[in-house]
Amino acid sequence: MILVCEICKKQFSYPMEQINHRHSDIELDLVPPNFWTIKDYFPEFEIKFLNRKIILPKVQKETKNKARNTPIIRYSENVFLKDESVNPTGSFKDRGMENFMNEIIMHKKREVAVVSCGSGAISIVHYAKEYGIKSIVFVHRGVDDFSLQQIKNADEVFYSDTFVKSYEDFMEYSLEHKEVFWGFLNTNVSYMLGLRSMAYEIIRDMKEVPDTVIIPCGSGMDIIAQNLAFREMYNAGIISKIPKIGVVEIIGGNPIKQGFEKGIDSYLYVIENPTSSKTILSNDTCFNYRKIYDMASRNEAFFISVNDSQIDSFILMNPEIMAKYDYTSISAMAATEEYIKCNRNATIVTVLTCKNRNGGILHE
Repeated sequence: MILVCEICKKQFSYPMEQINHRHSDIELDLVPPNFWTIKDYFPEFEIKFLNRKIILPKVQKETKNKARNTPIIRYSENVFLKDESVNPTGSFKDRGMENFMNEIIMHKKREVAVVSCGSGAISIVHYAKEYGIKSIVFVHRGVDDFSLQQIKNADEVFYSDTFVKSYEDFMEYSLEHKEVFWGFLNTNVSYMLGLRSMAYEIIRDMKEVPDTVIIPCGSGMDIIAQNLAFREMYNAGIISKIPKIGVVEIIGGNPIKQGFEKGIDSYLYVIENPTSSKTILSNDTCFNYRKIYDMASRNEAFFISVNDSQIDSFILMNPEIMAKYDYTSISAMAATEEYIKCNRNATIVTVLTCKNRNGGILHE
């Protein structure tokens, strides 16, 4: 596989630890945005789709806890739920972990450092133990109690007072400790290629190609991974259209929407004083800003922003859903409710990305 840096156009053969190639002039607090493009696939990363059956690539080492084949549940006439909570740690992020762990092994490293608001770190800690890799987690103290309890299972945990400081501490540590693998999930290509299996399952399991797939934004990596997979299937003639992805952000903490509406096509757009929210979606920037900006420019993505009041109203009307899923997932449900007001005939798949609630199903 060949990786291309979009900034300087240099090409690199995989595997290549991405922290070794930087452009400090576009970094934010030492953190680089995603400026990587895949030129040619490595055969080990190819996913094939034959007779509505997914043929996943083999990895050097597989775990017994596989993240795949999550259910699609009919929620209403035109709305379906892709329930990622039944993955091993309850998150779509598990899908990229076998690829990610094998990349660490390919670099002959036995330690990985990661910065996370919760689910990414939980997933890495879980899979690192299976692979015999030491996990080092950087997290801010404002993360919810459930996530903090799960993260404590890491080999080392560094606590920062703020979200921004956790990223600064992570980057300083990673640049100083080159013996530790740089586990920045926001830009890691192996991880992204593993995530895209979800889009293949959606097409495999549905009788029609959905018009829209609604996904909470977070780091944005899941969004660009599913768009890549839909484009692959479209180019291969498997599907006749590319589903648009509804990018869920929080009003006032929605840098991608704000930057797109202003036409700012740089690699980062930062908003001042983002609004606080009960969900991790509210942020001042996204390190996949440019990737999602380009998707929206191709009319393959659009933005749905909601606030805590809308999310709380949805919970009030649907308490059984909050009993099984976390606030970030409910934000996607509230966004879906907003979207269908003007798109009643659209076929929608909403992705629930949340901590494990024992695989609770909303509607039989």
